[in-house]
Amino acid sequence: MKSLQSLGLLFLIVVLSASCSSDSDSSSSNSFDFEMNGSQVTLTSTLAQKSDNSMVVIGDAADGSTIQLEFNKFGNLGRVSYWDPAFNTYTNFQYYKAHYFNFNLISVNESTHKVKVSFSGTLYNDETDLNSDSVVVNGSFDLPYIEHTPTIAGLGLNCKIAGSDWIETDFWDNGWNNVDRKYLSDDDKMIIMRLEDEYIAPGTYNFTTASVNKIQLAKYSTTTNEYTEYNASGTLTITSNSEPIIGFRIIEGTYSFTATNPSNPSDQIQVTNGTFKTNF
Repeated sequence: MKSLQSLGLLFLIVVLSASCSSDSDSSSSNSFDFEMNGSQVTLTSTLAQKSDNSMVVIGDAADGSTIQLEFNKFGNLGRVSYWDPAFNTYTNFQYYKAHYFNFNLISVNESTHKVKVSFSGTLYNDETDLNSDSVVVNGSFDLPYIEHTPTIAGLGLNCKIAGSDWIETDFWDNGWNNVDRKYLSDDDKMIIMRLEDEYIAPGTYNFTTASVNKIQLAKYSTTTNEYTEYNASGTLTITSNSEPIIGFRIIEGTYSFTATNPSNPSDQIQVTNGTFKTNF
């Protein structure tokens, strides 16, 4: 399994990491309070940045440790990472993030470029294993952010699930020859994109669960710690497939479908208004 995120956010994190040690704001109205395993950590440098709808906030400490939070302006958590002084990495649990980690986006002021957040929870050495070594973090910040123009604007996937807005914050790929991409937000849902390959031609594809090109829904169970993939019947439209930057293919499209629990046919969920612009 290879963890991935959108090109814009990846570039954003690189920019932040390169700038964090030197770009801090000394205004008395700005703050970043942080505790690790119950002990206060004094941060010597902080930086926040926004790119499209994605945001990253980083705090560096004198002992060499770093805390980083990735989320979107709508309040959906992407990832919280902590690097200790020995360079061990701890991350929030990858699945159903809102259940296992408390993240509260208090406000984003796009006029004054300020973001305010509180957070608390457990971070794991293995983000897919709740029994792996862990640390407990909590904190809050009220910081100015820098607006960054992404290399490719508008990357992401969203839809309405049972009438409610759903916005992805992270994805990963399984396999290399065909497309098997899992999109996550911070709830118990997953949108799965399966395509014959990344060179799929523009057009409309009517699909069922047995189709090669399809979009599916899965739901995470905190009892089994596994996802149930729902059967699907719907329409996928590829509106554009291009390579605007050498080595980065961009596919855009729309989708809608009916998801049916394979163990309970009466459990049906409508996924509508789906759109995506995703890089390979």
